Amino acid sequence: MNCLYVVLIQGGVVAKAFKAFRFDPALYARFKKLVGESGLTVTEALERFMGTCVSAGAITFPTASKGGVEAEARVLLAWLKKGKRFWYGPGGEEDQSVESRLLALLGQVEDEELRREIEEDLKKLSEPTQ
Repeated sequence: MNCLYVVLIQGGVVAKAFKAFRFDPALYARFKKLVGESGLTVTEALERFMGTCVSAGAITFPTASKGGVEAEARVLLAWLKKGKRFWYGPGGEEDQSVESRLLALLGQVEDEELRREIEEDLKKLSEPTQ
């Protein structure tokens, strides 16, 4: 089920034009809460986003730093090369598979050389031994 949100656009001859957009209700609720905490309204946040994109001449989104992800991937890859197959997870409660975690991180690794190295090592592990 989608949430219908009506955006008012002020412009030229017509004072207000109605445009409707559909948003995922859960995502909209989280966004609305985040926007409220920043002191803006949803309309102000969307308008600022549109203005920034128009000024930049591109649609851009903030991205989280990938440094931590790549550092974790490098450490796990080093462990894998030394034969370590499991490690204790963040809670220390149960063993985590090094290969599974590397596979999960693979899509987040931006460094092409590191990504290629991880892919190659994971492929080697999946090859049958003779």
